[in-house]
Amino acid sequence: MTINDGIQQEYNKYTEFPFLSYNCISYLMQNNEDIWKLLKYNTANALSETNLTNAQKAALIYKGQSDEMNYRVFLDGGQDNAVTEQISILRIYPYDVDPITWKYGTITMCLQVFVDYRINHLINYTTRVDTIIQNLIETLNGAEIEGIGRLFFNKKMARMSGVRDIGTIPFRGKVLMMGNNALG
Repeated sequence: MTINDGIQQEYNKYTEFPFLSYNCISYLMQNNEDIWKLLKYNTANALSETNLTNAQKAALIYKGQSDEMNYRVFLDGGQDNAVTEQISILRIYPYDVDPITWKYGTITMCLQVFVDYRINHLINYTTRVDTIIQNLIETLNGAEIEGIGRLFFNKKMARMSGVRDIGTIPFRGKVLMMGNNALG
């Protein structure tokens, strides 16, 4: 709190910023089973597999280990090593922080899905990429995420919202941008 012309003002410190990626992933762990099956199982019938336990889901999340090839969920947008296996990857990280005032700002989260094209098609005539993106929207649109507030897939509420193609063969995918209206 500071005093500016005799008026006390609370400044936003964005103390939750380092935890935003994990908070989204944690929410997905509790609220969507299909995403985790599509990340773990490379088969065309991955959605028919049994649900993962929380321990199995947690084992897919990269925590800074030396070999990131054993993981499917990342809290950033970069990767040092080339991926040579037929896998699916989900990357969730804060893409943009727009400080509207000293107290309020908007946060845009970036959710990237990459899939080796050889395992992209599912048995139900859909693709793994599009199914994961749809599940992310269904689960997170309107969800109250700790540190972010309510996430929106809506340009009026979060100006950068949208889905776009990304990647190059063999790893093609989509990026989903979702944001909030105000953080205080």
